[in-house]
Amino acid sequence: MSDVRTFKAASMQEALKLVREEMGSDAVILQTKQVPGRRGLLPWTRTREEFEITAGLGIKVRTPAAVQNNRRPASSPLQHRASNLQPAGARNESVAYSEPPSRELPSEHRSTPIQRTPAPERRIEEDNRPPVHNRLEQRLQDSRPRPSHASQPAYDPTEEFAEKLNAIQEMLESLDRRTRSQRVTDVPSELFHIYTDLIDAEVDETIAHDLVSRLKEHATPEQLKDTQASQSLLAALIEAQLDCASPIRPLPGQRKVVALVGPTGVGKTTTIAKLAANFRLRDNIKMGLITVDTYRIAAVEQLRTYAEIIDLPMKVVSTPREMQMALDEMVGLDLVLIDTAGRSPSDDLKIQELESLFRDIAIDEIALVMSMTSSVRTLEAIAERFKVARPTSMILTKLDEAPVMGSLLTLSQKVKLPIQYLTTGQDVPDDIEPANAARISRLVLGEDKLQ
Repeated sequence: MSDVRTFKAASMQEALKLVREEMGSDAVILQTKQVPGRRGLLPWTRTREEFEITAGLGIKVRTPAAVQNNRRPASSPLQHRASNLQPAGARNESVAYSEPPSRELPSEHRSTPIQRTPAPERRIEEDNRPPVHNRLEQRLQDSRPRPSHASQPAYDPTEEFAEKLNAIQEMLESLDRRTRSQRVTDVPSELFHIYTDLIDAEVDETIAHDLVSRLKEHATPEQLKDTQASQSLLAALIEAQLDCASPIRPLPGQRKVVALVGPTGVGKTTTIAKLAANFRLRDNIKMGLITVDTYRIAAVEQLRTYAEIIDLPMKVVSTPREMQMALDEMVGLDLVLIDTAGRSPSDDLKIQELESLFRDIAIDEIALVMSMTSSVRTLEAIAERFKVARPTSMILTKLDEAPVMGSLLTLSQKVKLPIQYLTTGQDVPDDIEPANAARISRLVLGEDKLQ
C-alpha cells in the first residue's frame, strides 16, 4: 500500500532531512516546489518562501527502461537504467554508474527493440553526472531547483534597523561613560564632597558639574576652604538658576480666571481647595469655582463639599458653551478657579479637549500641576504633552512624599515653566506655599525642612 506525504521547510536541505527521518531512504520524490510561507510578525516584513516536497513509499515508478529490462537479457545496454530503480540494498552503494561493456549476442537471441512511448511517470535521464551513492539522494539532487532570486533569503529591514539601533546605543553609552568619568576628574578635590552631595540629592550630573565649576570660578581660596562659605555661595548660584512665578494676585473689580490642568492623581482638586480657602478665608476675596471633572463623581462631590464649607458658588460644566455660561454668571467676582479632569499624558485626544475647551474663553493663567513623586524624565514628558493647553506656570505637589529635593532644580532647568506654588501635604488650607527661589535653594541643599 502506497504512503504519500508532503513536507515543508525553510530550505530544500531541511525538507530533504525531514523526508529521510520520516520515510527512510527508500522514499521516492514525487514533486518539489516553492510555496509562499507565513508572513512575519511585522506588517512590512516580506513573506518568506518555503520548499515543499511530496514523497511516497511503496510506489512503483515505471519507465521505458524498466519495461525493456523485463524483456531483454541481463547484458542489455539498458541494464544500467533498470538497476537504477532497484532497492538500495540490492546493489553495492559504492559502485559508480557506468555503462557495462556491450557483448555480441548469437543471432538466435537477437531481437528488435520494442519501441514504446515514454510513460508519463518520472524519468531519470542519463548524463555524465558524478557517482551517487544513494538512489534517494540521486532523485533529490535531480529535483533540486536551480538557484534563483526567489530562493534567496528575503530581505528583512527590521534586522538591519535593530543592528543600527544597538550600535547607536552602545556608542551613546560609551560616550556617556567617558563624559561622566571626565566630569568627576574635573571636580576639584576641595569641592568633591559638594559635587557628591548634589548627585545624592538627585541633581542632574550636568547641572551639578556646572554648579561646582562656577563655584570654583567665583569663590576665593579662603571661601573654598570654608565649608559654610562655600555652601552659602552655592545656594546663591542655585537660587539664580531657579525660575519662580508670582502667586495669584486677584484685584478687586477685575476678574481673574485661573485654570489648573495636569495628569490624574496629582492633587488638582485638593490644590484648588487650598487656594480657595486661603483666598476666601484669609484675604476675603470674592470668588467662585468651576469644575470640568465630570469623569470622577467623587472629585465633584469633594469640591462641592469644600465650596459649601467656604461658602463659594460652584458650577459643573462639560462643554465650552456651558463653560462660557458659567463664567458669565460669575462676572461680578474677583477670582474664578477652574478644576479640570485629570488627563493621561498618553491620551492625546483628552488633552486636545482641554485646548478646545479654553480656545474661546478668556483665561488669565493656566497652571500645570505635577507631582514630585514622579521622575524628572516623566515630568518632562508630561510638560511636553500638555503644551497644547498653553500652561503659564507649574504647581508642584506632594513634596512631602518626595525622598530628596534636588529634582526641583533639575525640573526647573529642564521644563521652561516658572514654579508658582509648592504643596507639602494634604491639610487644607495649610499645606501650600508660594514658590520662592531662596526657599527652594535651601530645600535642594537640605538646609530647610518641609513644615
